[in-house]
Amino acid sequence: MDYIRFELRKIKGSGIFLIGLILTVASVTFQGCLGLRVKEITSDIIHVTAMDLFSTLFFPIFISVVVAGSFSIEEVNHGIVNSYFSDISINKIYRMKLLTVRLVNVSYFTMAVVITMGFVYLKGGNPMELPVKEWKWLALSILNIFTLINIVGLLILFFKSKLKAMMISVIATVFASVLNPLGISWLNPWYGFEHALFYRGLSLVAVVYVLALFATSEYLIYRLFRKGLLTLLFGSDNL
Repeated sequence: MDYIRFELRKIKGSGIFLIGLILTVASVTFQGCLGLRVKEITSDIIHVTAMDLFSTLFFPIFISVVVAGSFSIEEVNHGIVNSYFSDISINKIYRMKLLTVRLVNVSYFTMAVVITMGFVYLKGGNPMELPVKEWKWLALSILNIFTLINIVGLLILFFKSKLKAMMISVIATVFASVLNPLGISWLNPWYGFEHALFYRGLSLVAVVYVLALFATSEYLIYRLFRKGLLTLLFGSDNL
């Protein structure tokens, strides 16, 4: 817990928390207010409207920023190198770092859901029923948070560049809906939160794919944490 608190303080110093707070509240509130003005949008579906902009644009990019920022802090401050010479397990450091960025992103997603529950109430519904009725949406979203964090971490390690990983994340997010006409946009993990909102339309193949992608990314990220991390992170072409 001490390391997690220390990691949270480092991320807080980068300003990411404030940016995340502003964009989360602004995006969900804006969409939710639009939903309140449309009579056809009922209390049963207003969460889809309120979370739409957050899910399709802001949150996928924010996850990438948090992961890249966490890596950047260690590089700038030579945290990993210092820990290595202090005989502290690098594997442990990155397991704790992975846990921290997961907690951060789950917290922001939870914040967005809580704001959405407020709009359910304003539409005349029972906000406490939302987590029960929409548990599949919540479960798929949490799973996608973990998967996307792993994928961005893998991109940083493979390319030895946080900038390239961020560029891929932005491009994949902005152009996520390009695959919609083909019916295979669920293949893009940066679009996973949008599909989680409409989980009723997901096929069994899509659900299995999401589970397999999480399992594969989880395996790969931990494999890379255990070997060659210093070379991957501090290679000559690392930004």
